Amino acid sequence: MASFTTILSDIGNALKKVFGVGVKVAEIAEPIIDIAFPGVASLYNLTVTAAANAETDAIAAGQQSGTGAQKLATVIAAITTDFEAYCTAAGIPFTTATITAWVNAVVATLNALPAPSTAPPAAS
Repeated sequence: MASFTTILSDIGNALKKVFGVGVKVAEIAEPIIDIAFPGVASLYNLTVTAAANAETDAIAAGQQSGTGAQKLATVIAAITTDFEAYCTAAGIPFTTATITAWVNAVVATLNALPAPSTAPPAAS
């Protein structure tokens, strides 16, 4: 049983690294995203941070597997006010489905990053 716990711990640590890299990449990409889509970079970074926090909380609780719906709900709750404010200011219609699609898209960008084999470089 100890080896199984070690494997889960290793998986959890790898996920922490991936989401840590995702947050750093999002911070670096913010100025570029702001040029292409003014104002959306801060919403993107907020969503990345909320997803990383939801994942970290699940890992800490030993529930990183099978809790996708709960993590999604946590992220949606964390960003809804800011998402609604952004869409309202930009004149973009939105629904709960729009927010859900946004969160899923941001998480998909994080999942597209391979797990780092070493610690990510510090942002300059």
